[in-house]
Amino acid sequence: MTKAALRAGVGPMAAVAGAIAEAACREAVSYRNDGHGTGEAIVENGGDIFLILDEPATVALHTGERESLPLAFFVLPEQTPVAICSSSSFMGHSVSLGACDLATVVAESGALADAAATAACNQVTSAADIRGVLDRTMTIEGVRGVLIVTGGQVGLAGALPELIRARDPAASGKITRTG
Repeated sequence: MTKAALRAGVGPMAAVAGAIAEAACREAVSYRNDGHGTGEAIVENGGDIFLILDEPATVALHTGERESLPLAFFVLPEQTPVAICSSSSFMGHSVSLGACDLATVVAESGALADAAATAACNQVTSAADIRGVLDRTMTIEGVRGVLIVTGGQVGLAGALPELIRARDPAASGKITRTG
């Protein structure tokens, strides 16, 4: 977590949820070698997801009530193992220094994706910041791609899973809300 946080320019606590999601997912898949369990697992930890897949999966990207866009990633097994971690200035209990509806980072490391998503979210204060933050985030070693949503604008950079329209009519009931 410390190495990931240093690369992203945030504190190590910004990498906790992603690191735990990765550790839990890898542990679940490790049982396959013992004849127990499966070769795939998906672990979600407060907006930070780690996936090891045998079949394609759709990962919804909730942009919040402010910018409710029906976005999702279509993740292929060959793109895994992968972390898809998100940070928002308006959702969740964490303190954010920015004004970003959603910053999502894709990386091989859960800790790195989590830390980089936090850093990106902290740097976005308006839609005018998107391009610069995309560019800065892509300079972090180990980041595969980044998606940023704010002010009605969406920015993408790097190698991301296919971006599709989220089609789950019950999605709003599957979102954990605080407060």
